[in-house]
Amino acid sequence: MKQIVSCILFAIFSSGISAQNLTARPEVQIPSVPQNISEFESLQSSFAKTPEGAVSLIVLAIHLYGKDTVLGNQALVTSILLKNRQKSSKPTAYKGEDLGNGDRFLVGQLDKYKMLANAYFKGAEPSNGYSPSSPLTVETFTNPYSGEESSGRIKLFVATKGASSFRPVTVEKESDGNWRVKEFSSLCVGMMPAK
Repeated sequence: MKQIVSCILFAIFSSGISAQNLTARPEVQIPSVPQNISEFESLQSSFAKTPEGAVSLIVLAIHLYGKDTVLGNQALVTSILLKNRQKSSKPTAYKGEDLGNGDRFLVGQLDKYKMLANAYFKGAEPSNGYSPSSPLTVETFTNPYSGEESSGRIKLFVATKGASSFRPVTVEKESDGNWRVKEFSSLCVGMMPAK
């Protein structure tokens, strides 16, 4: 019995270590915060060529949403996979498309945490009121279970000092060669309060 318990504890302990085995991806620096959707889409045309670029775009879109819900919403729609969007004529639609119901619910959560995205930029932490370094920089990581970029789908973990663990985001490569976000729910939950 003691040997079985030891094996179980070893398995749990080992998987915990493996889950924390993070590998850094290239940092993505945002040269300036877009003032309109054209500027965001211009940034997207270069950033969406990599998984970490696609993740930085969703973080930036959440950041924009906290400052300007119309611009932020447009940026969110363009950052999400095409298959996760729906045809719509609602006020939240952009170019005739809107977020699916699940993603729209997540965006509703952002109304509670307008400046949440600041916590995902390098240099931001509770002790400095989540004031990020300049230029805005997003750090991402993979772990052994992230999948392979060559498969066209990968899970990255966004660094933050506002939570006990980094936040996962799944991205996929679309037929146009751009990476877009498939799943980002973990980015929309709360953070430790600023001190």
